[in-house]
Amino acid sequence: MNQYLNQKPTLKRKREEDATNIMHELFLTATIQNDDIVRMVRILQGYCGMKPQQSLYRRLIWEGPRLRAGLKGVDPSIIKRQPPQKIQLWGSLHEQLVRQSYILHVIYELPRESFGKSTEQDVAQMGPDGQPKTSTFALDQQPGTLRWNDIPDPEGKRQVNTRPMLQIENEKNLCFSMQVMQYRFVRQIIQECYRFINGNVIFELSRYLQLPEGKEALSEPLPTFETLTPFDTENKWILTISVRVVNGKDLDLVQQGIGELMTVKNEFDGCCHFHVVPRLTLDTRTKMA
Repeated sequence: MNQYLNQKPTLKRKREEDATNIMHELFLTATIQNDDIVRMVRILQGYCGMKPQQSLYRRLIWEGPRLRAGLKGVDPSIIKRQPPQKIQLWGSLHEQLVRQSYILHVIYELPRESFGKSTEQDVAQMGPDGQPKTSTFALDQQPGTLRWNDIPDPEGKRQVNTRPMLQIENEKNLCFSMQVMQYRFVRQIIQECYRFINGNVIFELSRYLQLPEGKEALSEPLPTFETLTPFDTENKWILTISVRVVNGKDLDLVQQGIGELMTVKNEFDGCCHFHVVPRLTLDTRTKMA
């Protein structure tokens, strides 16, 4: 794995410390035909001057409480058990989740050999109050990433999508934490991804795969990879270019990030069409009953 790909390029001022840990993600999207994937990977490899990080991710989708008021956010017990360097991250997430109920993603990177293994995953044991008491999820023994995205900002005059985002990485017991926060597991999907970095710009070429019917529960072992089917009926891939800005209120940095994305868009003109996604398509707010 290319060590540089493990880094997280962000635009920020020198010695700038983010007070809230809420970054702004600027991005554009293009669709790529499956027959063009090999060619596109070669183009990106040449453009970025590096081999891709090819990864599979298991993305668990959790829905927040269907409430407009009285949201509890992150349970205090979760924040208390965090090491000092993560307390502020969880605190920032709490501030978002008490004002609005969201869809959250819990993400695990996994090797291809994980598919088709017969391993059991039991549901959490419940206490007398109906809340989970302990976790026996096999996934909770693995470090994962918790990702929160806000609904994208109104398009306005900007030529790219922008949205606040927060990511908590290398965290165990995430499924248990979601249940303690009264979040409901909805479904899981598999992301197949080629990742490149060029300066501040992150390139992710992905397709999303669904599990066979009846195999989506966390208590089910992963089926063989060959049984997964693309979400897109034409098996198209999504190429996303993004820049992360530490302080979304710093208009100069935001404009710099937009400029870098527009440069990539122009240089790829004729190869693929990068565009803005309608914000409601990416609405992460929990739908009220």
